Amino acid sequence: VVVVPNLLAQETTDFQNRTILHIQTDISKHWFLPAWAIGNGQYYGTNNLNLLGGVGYRGKSWWLESMVQRQWNPKGDKLLFANRFQAQLSKRASLYAEVAPFLNQANRGSVYDMFVLDYRTWHKLNTGAETENVHKPGKDSLGIGPRISMPLGHIGKYQVAGALAYQFRRSETNALRFYLVFNRRLQPKL
Repeated sequence: VVVVPNLLAQETTDFQNRTILHIQTDISKHWFLPAWAIGNGQYYGTNNLNLLGGVGYRGKSWWLESMVQRQWNPKGDKLLFANRFQAQLSKRASLYAEVAPFLNQANRGSVYDMFVLDYRTWHKLNTGAETENVHKPGKDSLGIGPRISMPLGHIGKYQVAGALAYQFRRSETNALRFYLVFNRRLQPKL
């Protein structure tokens, strides 16, 4: 109860854009090679660029990816072991979960996580919530808030989606973030 007034009392909002390219290349019926490129532009925060690559497994209505993640930013580069999970929970509900322990010495003992729950409410519009955190020795970086998202169509063979989220950040600048996501699944003849 005490946290909510503190979060709402923030005067500054960091405007952010996260542009994401996500490709999955099938290597068998269930196994695939995932790759991500993520640009994270921030008005007040630290801009960064992330590249990820690894291996993934796909079930009937879910997938799991385990990858090495490299982040470049002006305050110091980072190396993480990213594990990303996406599941269609029902006809209308989906869950995205990510847990990524830091591997580099400067951030040893820290873990990044993000959880997104979306629910299709009207036509293709989804409403939901997201939380994005860094658990570290000392004070954690915690954020939670509402989001809306929807598919925007196709550009060539890429499925395009957009989302808008507001994160209330504890003892940090709140964030209004626009996501623009380009997804593609490559299915070479095996």
